[in-house]
Amino acid sequence: MKKALRIILYIAFGIYCLVLVKYLFIDGRSGTESSVGLYFRQSNLIPLKTVIDYIQKVNDGKLNADIAVRGIIGNLIVLFPLGCFLPCLSKRFQKYTSTLFTAFCVVLAVELLQPLLRVGYFDIDDFILNLSGASLGYLTVRIPFIRSLLSKLNFYKE
Repeated sequence: MKKALRIILYIAFGIYCLVLVKYLFIDGRSGTESSVGLYFRQSNLIPLKTVIDYIQKVNDGKLNADIAVRGIIGNLIVLFPLGCFLPCLSKRFQKYTSTLFTAFCVVLAVELLQPLLRVGYFDIDDFILNLSGASLGYLTVRIPFIRSLLSKLNFYKE
């Protein structure tokens, strides 16, 4: 039974990865202009600039609050599952630094691939929020009650 649950965990992780690729690279994002000048104008290297812009535009009535919340919360939750899955899939990811480094590499790859594939722009706020989400996922798995439950299901080996 426990082996079947581990297989289900790996299948769930595979499905998550496919959904992540679809969300980040396919869903309604193609066709972005590819001029270098536009890319640099749209890119954001200033931490929290996009978040602050969202808040200011909502306060000025120039942006619906649900769009801002979706942008911020969406970037937080997109890698939350990664932070949960990694420590359950392999003992080496039970260390925070291993999970965070892997999440860092995933986010860096996504942020660098989006402009190359013309599906987005580099935004340091996405980077920060994605890493924060992965960290929250990891910390959720580390909650003693949840960790105990996962151990009983053979999803987390101590």
